[in-house]
Amino acid sequence: MVSAVDIEGYAAGLAAALRGPRRVRDDLVAEARDSLIDAAEAYEDAGLSPADAQRRAVAEFGSYQEIVPDYQAELAVAQGRRTAMLIALALPTLYLLAPLMWRHGPWPGGHPMSAGYLRLASSFDYLSLAGGLLAAVVLLGFGWGSRYVRDGVRLTHAVGYGALTFLLVHGIAGGVVYLWSVAQWPAAVRWPLLGAGAAMWVAFDYAAVCAWRCLATSRAQRAAQRRISRRPVGA
Repeated sequence: MVSAVDIEGYAAGLAAALRGPRRVRDDLVAEARDSLIDAAEAYEDAGLSPADAQRRAVAEFGSYQEIVPDYQAELAVAQGRRTAMLIALALPTLYLLAPLMWRHGPWPGGHPMSAGYLRLASSFDYLSLAGGLLAAVVLLGFGWGSRYVRDGVRLTHAVGYGALTFLLVHGIAGGVVYLWSVAQWPAAVRWPLLGAGAAMWVAFDYAAVCAWRCLATSRAQRAAQRRISRRPVGA
């Protein structure tokens, strides 16, 4: 069995060079490590010393500058897919909760809702539905639609900017609806479903973090790609 000291050092350096979802990154690094160990064992069986076998396996696998762009692209796509899926699930859930809140909420019958409040609440519901549907369409771009969307990294970058912009608008609108509800009906602050809607902001905060990571992973891939493109021919 080949000692994996040099290979482990290479794998650790590869992990440090990559940015993206931890589980996906760990799987990619594990696959690289297994490939290196298999190659080193084959070279050792061919007569090389363990140290030479590992050095040759690592050299043929490629430098970080050569392999990081492809690995980083896969991580960026994984991050974009995760973000789109989260938004595609969270927004329709919020939309489906809205009718329950309006039918069974603590709204006194003698205190009619203002027209402006109703328009804002309805617009917020439709905004949630539209955002969820758009996220579902984008999700197709990472799956079946990838045959048409050739640059998954660029799509991830667009998801990052689009999601951050949408979540900002959605968060402001939701905050206004919530505060307006409490201002008109103070008892609403203790209504469980309205509280659940407010708790959804936690999920949207996480979605914003995921959107920011879309930008970070896609930029890391572009930076790695630029570094390899600037390398002198034959270097």
